[in-house]
Amino acid sequence: MNTAPGAAGWPLVSVIMTTRGRPELVRESIAAVVAQSYPGDIECIVVHDQEPPDEGLGLLGTAQHGVRVVANRRTPGEPGARNTGIGLAAGDYIATCDDDDVWHPDKLQVQVKRLLDEPDLLVVGSGMRLLLPGNKTLDWPGRKERVSYQLLLRNRVKELHCSTLVMRHEAFVKVGLYDEELPYGYPEDYDWVLRAVKVGSIGLVVQPLADIRKDGTSWYQGGAHKTAEGLEYLLAKHPDFATSRRGHARILGQIAYARSSLGERGPALRYALRSISRWPLSPHPYIALVQITTRIHPRYVLQAAQLLRRGQA
Repeated sequence: MNTAPGAAGWPLVSVIMTTRGRPELVRESIAAVVAQSYPGDIECIVVHDQEPPDEGLGLLGTAQHGVRVVANRRTPGEPGARNTGIGLAAGDYIATCDDDDVWHPDKLQVQVKRLLDEPDLLVVGSGMRLLLPGNKTLDWPGRKERVSYQLLLRNRVKELHCSTLVMRHEAFVKVGLYDEELPYGYPEDYDWVLRAVKVGSIGLVVQPLADIRKDGTSWYQGGAHKTAEGLEYLLAKHPDFATSRRGHARILGQIAYARSSLGERGPALRYALRSISRWPLSPHPYIALVQITTRIHPRYVLQAAQLLRRGQA
């Protein structure tokens, strides 16, 4: 790691950006990293997963905010690609960004300053702006300055999105790398912050600092089978979910919805009933029951629930 301060005493930040199959969008994401107002040095490590590296992306960098292009050297998928970048990172601070999201110009400066001012913080996320279909946007500010383990069990805390996180490099020594055993790599960022909050403090910047695209598709976004298998793995890995009635019901209800979308009515019904027994106010099991009984795709109902019940998805 680079312990020597850069311009004006600001430390080197390593940005890990994994990409696959989005040559135009990744350029927008890289451009936003290079254009950061951050006074110190930035190394943006672009990790191509299951595709040849585009060496031309390295030309998008500057002397102070450089871009390096590599191939995933570990398990195929998001966790392995991220871990490849982390293994190459030289900075004392690491930030992650998806290849379709765009940072606001002052993102790194605001978050690194927070980490410098509060040495007990291991990780800092931020508010975000969701880019929705139909050219609509939704501001999603950080809900509070600090995030507890109990809150993370109860609620996904969407602001701790991979494209908002800035972490101390040492966090990966204390927490470990991203779990490459997760089915389809989902949900790797949630799993990681659940582990991180047990060994250090997690903070949030309230103001939105990144645009998160919700109007397209990703290689790393899954269909229902990926969601179901990933969340079942997560429940088994984190038994503390059982200590949070709301959090347990949320995950069980999501699995019920995923299983019902796959036409697996029996498992879906069992998960839905378990979810209702844990927390009857959780919306997800009822959405699954609609799917089971009517076969009407409840996508729009689910979207409404996500907006009305922050972080319940």
